[in-house]
Amino acid sequence: MANMLDETIRLHHVVASFIPVEVRPDVTELVEKSTSQFKSPQITEWRGYRIGPPFCASSVQWQFNNWRPTEKDVLVASYPKTGTTWLTNIVRNIIYFDHIEILEMLKSVTPIHTYIEGGTPMNFELMQKLPWNRKIWGTHLPAKLVNMKRLKENGCKVLYIIRNPNDQLLSWFKMSKTFPFNHNKVTDQFYPTEWNSFFETFVNGMQPLLSKEGEWYPDHILSYYPYRNDDNVLFVVFENLKTNTKEEIGRIAEFLGVQRTEEEINHIVQLSSFKSMKESAARFYEELKFFREGEVADWKNHFTVAQSELMDEKFNEKLSRIDIKFIYE
Repeated sequence: MANMLDETIRLHHVVASFIPVEVRPDVTELVEKSTSQFKSPQITEWRGYRIGPPFCASSVQWQFNNWRPTEKDVLVASYPKTGTTWLTNIVRNIIYFDHIEILEMLKSVTPIHTYIEGGTPMNFELMQKLPWNRKIWGTHLPAKLVNMKRLKENGCKVLYIIRNPNDQLLSWFKMSKTFPFNHNKVTDQFYPTEWNSFFETFVNGMQPLLSKEGEWYPDHILSYYPYRNDDNVLFVVFENLKTNTKEEIGRIAEFLGVQRTEEEINHIVQLSSFKSMKESAARFYEELKFFREGEVADWKNHFTVAQSELMDEKFNEKLSRIDIKFIYE
């Protein structure tokens, strides 16, 4: 935990250093907030949604009421472990492919800076003053806690990525075991390190993942589903991105209004491989075990038949009236 805090504080100062001195904000507020989140984690609540560390209710409320993105902004929205970091990396490479110096700086811009539910209003000031035009944000918030109306009015692009729930859960379980915020006196009860117990707390909506009690992954999907046909929203399927990477990157580039040649897209495919991301990522990502292998169907090596059937039953019950179909192999 101490190493993660030190790395987080270091990154606050690194990111601030990218901003010209005359307009550079003082990151003391961010450092103090991060220190508090690490040393005194809390589960807070807004509008009935439980907000676990490192996020907090005051940040969620502030962004809903005050954040005003523009048509240049991009928001990558997702449930945890559905491909958020991968898709964010792809978006960055699409937009800044021919700006190597910006891509290099972006390696130090992590979720602690870009997630709209994290930190303080200082996060937004810091991001807005960074010396590149299009800002790429992230969120695990359900759509009901994001001001989707304002995002649409302002032209902010929203990409929402989904992944088959079995692989999502397995990936979340493996990351959770080493995720520092999941193992303290406040949160330990929600994140068992034994698979069967973790499975139960997850599918019963016990984990405070920016959700109401009893809600979990299918409820998150249902919150974004009504916006799927909006001009500023694009749904992305993790498994399609995995098997048809070139075509999907082309589709995302078109949605973002960025023209890339076939040669450039081929290069972006290489830059966006899990191997490439692991090799170039900041130590922050390695500390939190952000990257696994992005495998499809690895769940078969861990789920019992009963667990697989229960997941199918619960998802069918929640999503029976919508046309989303998951890819499990």
